[in-house]
Amino acid sequence: MKKSLNCPYSMIDQEIICEHKMARVTPEDINTVHNHDGYEVVLFLKGDVNIMIEPELFKMKRGDMFFISPLVFHGIDLEDITGYERIVINVQYEYLKNLGDAETDFSTLFRNCDSANMNHLRIPEESISKFISIAGKLEEALHSKSYGHSVLSKAYLAEFLLLTCKYSENVPPQKKRSSMPVVVSKILDYIDTHLSEDITINAMSAELHYSSDHLSRAFSEATGDSLKHYINAKKIALAQKLLLQNNSPYDVCFMVGYNNYSSFSRRFSKQIGMSPKQFQLSYRAS
Repeated sequence: MKKSLNCPYSMIDQEIICEHKMARVTPEDINTVHNHDGYEVVLFLKGDVNIMIEPELFKMKRGDMFFISPLVFHGIDLEDITGYERIVINVQYEYLKNLGDAETDFSTLFRNCDSANMNHLRIPEESISKFISIAGKLEEALHSKSYGHSVLSKAYLAEFLLLTCKYSENVPPQKKRSSMPVVVSKILDYIDTHLSEDITINAMSAELHYSSDHLSRAFSEATGDSLKHYINAKKIALAQKLLLQNNSPYDVCFMVGYNNYSSFSRRFSKQIGMSPKQFQLSYRAS
């Protein structure tokens, strides 16, 4: 992946975003691993692409549909930048929560027995056109100004997800073989295990029995991000979850392994675009 140390977090600023992306992709379009505050669905249609959804890396095949949970880091690695076609749907957390009812919890699509972070289905070739058609209607409704377009958008999103549920029930979960390098898998496991501590690359190096230079280089080559930057980004993602659980910003600082509130608040503000307190209040208000 191309190395890019831009802010890895983005807020989904619309209730629903749906895009059928067919344009050529240039190297400048490739971002490092990132996360969102809402849900993401990716239906892969064409290209030579690997997708990284922490902590694994998969070769994508036509008909692969990935469901990525909020705040989970993910990114793409393009083997060939000349043709990458996919449908991407982003949905705000609260919107998806309210889309179903007591009997229909669409959030279950975004996890499975092996992972709370993601789910993966393979859509058969003969059914892909159905999903493309519904996504096209959804995208058209989202860009329309006609009376009732928001109701139509909600209906098409529900139809898309209900059709997905049908395949989720009738198609066994895909057995995925991750192509993530072993050393990077060990790094990701180490970070998850020690996320509430003050993680240093030297301590990680001693425990994993690799040099710090090797760890940093292997991680950067696999993810496009620097190891130090990713550790901080993961801590801030955990801090977001803890803040949304109504823990005080001061307590959260130490719960995610920072020893100084000013440093924590500065890092949080740089990554999220607002202070921990402002973030907490903004979600309470919404």
